[in-house]
Amino acid sequence: MNAVLILFVVLLCSPSPARAAEGRPLTPRDYAAMTTLSDPDISPDGKRIAYVVTTADLDRSYYNADIRIIDLDGKREVQLATSDRSDRMPRWSPDGNAIAFVSDRSGPAQIYLVDPNGGEARPLTTVHGSVDSFRWSPSGDAIAFTEFPRHSLSKEKLARKDDAEVVGANPSRTELHIVDVKSGEEKPVMRGEFSIVDFDFSPDGKTLAVARGGNDTADGYFTTDIYLVNRGGDGLRPLVVRPGIDVHPHFSPDGSKLAFATGNGLTTWNQPALVAVVPVSGGTPALRTTAYGRNVDDFTWSPDGKQIWFAGPLDLSGQLFSVSDQGQLQQLSHVDGVIHDASFDFAHQKVAFVYETLNAPPELFVSDLASFQPRQLTNVNESYRGRALGETRVVRWKNSKDGKTIEGLLTLPIGYEKGKRYPLLTFVHGGPASNFDLKFTGYLGSLYPSQVFAAKGFAMLRPNPRGTGSYPLEFRQSDQADWGGMDFIDIQSGIDALIEQGIADPQKLGMMGWSYGGFMTSWAIGHTDRFRAVSIGAPVVDLFSFHGTTDISGFTPTYFGALPYRARSLYEAHSPMTFIANARTPALIQQGTADDRVPLSQGEMLYRALQELHVPSMMVKYPRSPHVPREPNQRIDVAMRNVWWFEKWINGVKQTYEDYWGLEPDEAAK
Repeated sequence: MNAVLILFVVLLCSPSPARAAEGRPLTPRDYAAMTTLSDPDISPDGKRIAYVVTTADLDRSYYNADIRIIDLDGKREVQLATSDRSDRMPRWSPDGNAIAFVSDRSGPAQIYLVDPNGGEARPLTTVHGSVDSFRWSPSGDAIAFTEFPRHSLSKEKLARKDDAEVVGANPSRTELHIVDVKSGEEKPVMRGEFSIVDFDFSPDGKTLAVARGGNDTADGYFTTDIYLVNRGGDGLRPLVVRPGIDVHPHFSPDGSKLAFATGNGLTTWNQPALVAVVPVSGGTPALRTTAYGRNVDDFTWSPDGKQIWFAGPLDLSGQLFSVSDQGQLQQLSHVDGVIHDASFDFAHQKVAFVYETLNAPPELFVSDLASFQPRQLTNVNESYRGRALGETRVVRWKNSKDGKTIEGLLTLPIGYEKGKRYPLLTFVHGGPASNFDLKFTGYLGSLYPSQVFAAKGFAMLRPNPRGTGSYPLEFRQSDQADWGGMDFIDIQSGIDALIEQGIADPQKLGMMGWSYGGFMTSWAIGHTDRFRAVSIGAPVVDLFSFHGTTDISGFTPTYFGALPYRARSLYEAHSPMTFIANARTPALIQQGTADDRVPLSQGEMLYRALQELHVPSMMVKYPRSPHVPREPNQRIDVAMRNVWWFEKWINGVKQTYEDYWGLEPDEAAK
């Protein structure tokens, strides 16, 4: 039997093709405009949940977030705070008489208070910068918050254009403040040559556990340590000081211990943040989630302090877990979907969370903790139900070289007929530690919409090759110094398996991906001519120059074990540009002009090379966009261009982009 023989495991199937055909297929606009839910918080009396609903304003190309409150029986729901800007992070006061939230409705983000029974929100803070996060004190008399300071030149300097900037001279550093809820008086707690990442109040409200790093950059996150400080800002005491990530401190209910997320003394980017516990009196931290071995999304203590509960990824799914003080892991949910944004209420034995599956869009759910029986509370995405969907299968295959089992998702065309071959598009995720999972729209679905392609007659493979972060540590770290090596074979073996199964047409293959997915797609066109077309988003194409210009300077040394100046041949051997002269495949390149993670020059040098090599290519730039487009209309444009590009080069569509989508020329040129 062929080593790449695919193994199909159908966890959740779409409705049968006949029934699915009754509905309307999803569109690029549907993907970009789908309502998202996040950040639920259960009221102290256990009767209501405050949460955030984010909708797309396509006229302004803006995502607007509002706060709603819903009863736990789902019968009554009210819009609590609304504005034409974003309201986020609703948090009940300890007595349940107020909700605090962060909003930029009047300028820089501030903390607002509102009566949960109705009324106008009033600002609590008036800081010069902007509020990032906050926590109520246990008694509810004060709120501690972090502030991004605003650095601005004087009017006199601006007038005479005296605006020279010394690199690194004025790093952005987040400060910790506290505000009295009654008087509104604000006082600094911690600020200096460091940046506050996160914090927590002790149960008696007298002490704050603070995670602080060097600055507000992504690299600064990898230099975080944990300190204890009195509420007034004095009595600073180091608790966990070592290399790497130590963040998100949480006091135990009795105040004697602290749980936190940690890289366990390592500074590597491909090390998951595990949960550790340390006595507040000091000592060596003890890892709790070693058996889990993945990044923990949300975690909290049980009331007796003997367990830690959390939500997190499990291969393709997202589940709820608990871990004992001895490190014994228990999986509390066994869903064929993804649980995220979990909020635990041990006083009333409830958990609220957002849940979605391959066939059901995200909604808010609640369950008892004693027996996991989710109950749906919202129907904000009801219009997405009953749509015509291509069946999505969980698939597994073996790497043709070393036999390692690889997992992924295969979305079949709407109306799929067994025995008929279809054009196959392979979508590679970013990271490389990102992952594909069982969510409805899926990872970067608004850019590469699987169900839109399914409606156009394409099959789509979404592989989780080695390096994917939702799998055990050994798998996550098995791409060290080998980008474009065994990970590339993982992906190609999946394509080969689908061809062998009679699903994919070997003459109609395409590939796409963003960031690391853009790296892999750029790598592919220098190593194979099997693809008829590719789409490349924000690609890393030259590892040497990428390291010198990205905002994450520690990233490539983590994966390649050395700085590029000391390992030039290694970096060159794994850079797509080294092999780009071999490229013959038509390529669409898409990237934001404000991308600090993968600077625009990476995409530009790839485009210039393809143009000079006379390879059919097109580059589309998105103004204002950071590493991934944030504006809904830009996301729609990315998706529409991707669909047209593969229709053109794989299916032979002759129409221009404008004609294909029925756009006026000025609409397409925006």
